[in-house]
Amino acid sequence: MTKRYSFTVFGSKGDTLSRTGRHFFNKTVILTILILPVIHVCVSKLATTLALSNGIAPVWPSSGIYLTGIFLFGNRVFLAIILSEFIFNSLLFKHPAVILGTSLATITEHIVNGFLIHFFLKHQNPFTKSQNLFKFLGTIFVSPVLCSIIGVSVLVVNGVTPQTQYVQSLFMWWLADSIGMLIIAPALLSWLYTNEKRRLTTVQIFELVILLSILIFVGRISFWQGYPMEYTLIPIMMWSVFRFGQREITMLIVIVDTIAVLATAKGLGSFVRPSITESLLLLQSFVGVIALSTLTLSTAINENKQAQGNLEIANQKLEERVNERTITLQNTLQQLQRTQSQIVQSEKMSALGEMVAGIAHEINNPVNFIHANLSYVNNYTQDILRLLQAYQQNYPNPTTSLQELIDEIDVDFLNEDLIKILQSMNVGTTRIREIVISLRSFSRLDEAEFKEADIHEGIDNTLMILQHRLKAKENYSEIEIIKHYGQLPLVHCYAGQLNQVFINLLTNAIDALEEVRKQNHGALICIHTQKTSEQKILITITDNGCGIPETIRNNLFNPFFTTKPVGKGTGLGLSISYQIIVEKHHGKLWYESTVGETKFFIEIPYDTLLNTSSHCPIDSIISF
Repeated sequence: MTKRYSFTVFGSKGDTLSRTGRHFFNKTVILTILILPVIHVCVSKLATTLALSNGIAPVWPSSGIYLTGIFLFGNRVFLAIILSEFIFNSLLFKHPAVILGTSLATITEHIVNGFLIHFFLKHQNPFTKSQNLFKFLGTIFVSPVLCSIIGVSVLVVNGVTPQTQYVQSLFMWWLADSIGMLIIAPALLSWLYTNEKRRLTTVQIFELVILLSILIFVGRISFWQGYPMEYTLIPIMMWSVFRFGQREITMLIVIVDTIAVLATAKGLGSFVRPSITESLLLLQSFVGVIALSTLTLSTAINENKQAQGNLEIANQKLEERVNERTITLQNTLQQLQRTQSQIVQSEKMSALGEMVAGIAHEINNPVNFIHANLSYVNNYTQDILRLLQAYQQNYPNPTTSLQELIDEIDVDFLNEDLIKILQSMNVGTTRIREIVISLRSFSRLDEAEFKEADIHEGIDNTLMILQHRLKAKENYSEIEIIKHYGQLPLVHCYAGQLNQVFINLLTNAIDALEEVRKQNHGALICIHTQKTSEQKILITITDNGCGIPETIRNNLFNPFFTTKPVGKGTGLGLSISYQIIVEKHHGKLWYESTVGETKFFIEIPYDTLLNTSSHCPIDSIISF
């Protein structure tokens, strides 16, 4: 079984490639391998032309280019580095040992770079955090040490560099490589490795042109005309740090350092000294200070901006979470208030039902006693009247005093009216018994909570309860009830709660007809029931009132919403009715309203036991 090992490439995406080499060399890497030697030879030739009289270049740009390649392509770039070094050193030196030694020194330097970048920077942009910047600086100042030792030792052993200049050459090699990485790598990485997508505004472009003009002007009079004003460039660079991004800043660093190197290489500026070593040290110190201070301050400012941005994002997320929690708490509070009101309303209805049932029970006993005995009273009265008539026939000539009593009592009227009174009493007790039965049926306290019920009986009982509101009154005409009852089966339901829905809807219909009754235009309430083809029944309650205004239709089923005066409505009737129909009976409750007509529809399954898994969401409320 073959094991697969992997190592991480120091690319911007931190991708992992297998050691087997699959996708190790893509088109970009191959192109880099071909182009990098050409770039290295050109840049190195340019650097050698800028070398001071001792042949030492103050800055070695290729070290910065190599470091950029390691950041972008990782280990894959080492083949390009090897080819570049052997090609250039073959052109620069003739001795094979020198070619091999100097090439090995540079390769060793960048192997150390790759190792340090991998374990310390973890593929992160070194210019986003101060901590990463200091790791980057440590990398570029540590890695050239071994390279300079190997390289200078090879040159001294092979007689290219005098032994007396070993320490000086060692120091200059190390500093040139470090300064090259400090200047070139940030400039390239800021354009190739950063995620910065900010575009300069017109004002910033104009400001950048002015800043660049000032830098060139101060650099020219400082280095080319001999005025000792080199370090006045530092505050100008600080200006750029506070106004621009890393791309513009690193570009300005390259421009300032290029001016300094070109002038010193031509023997101009205050860095020129009789001692080449002193001149080189002054130049490299200036270039390093400019780059190091600018990069450090820029990174610190960017880190501060990022921290502020992260803080703003965190505050925004916190505010969003607080708003979400607040909305959740508000919804929970509203739900609690709604539940509390519904519980109170349910308790009121329960108490009302108990009271109605109690009153009905208390009335029912004496009324039943009276009604049951009226037949006996009627029989006894008939017997007495027949006896009286028999006396009158057998004794047609009563005494004077008896005749006066007969005339006073008006026996003939008594015979006629007493029968009518007994008949009226029988009708009255029958009516009372019907009302008591309706009250008991409406309260449903003597029946199971969930059972089969007759919908028509519930509607009729509700109309019986509301009979006093349907009758004509002073300045109010009578409300005509029109019933179109279809053939309905018994419905499994909460009968008492359905009665509550009926009384809520009918009460609202009666209230809506108030203006119609005042104008005596014929107030109508039509109740229509039918069985649908979907194992459901449909109940429609229609009134010819003024209709529901458009402005309140969206709030009609909301708890506590009412258009009635204070004290005449709680705003819970339709809300509770909706819950009873939709949640308790898995049905639908909706309405249609136009000017002069409003219809409320109740649709419920007539066998709820078979539909307990169904649920109707709030979208089942449809208004037109």
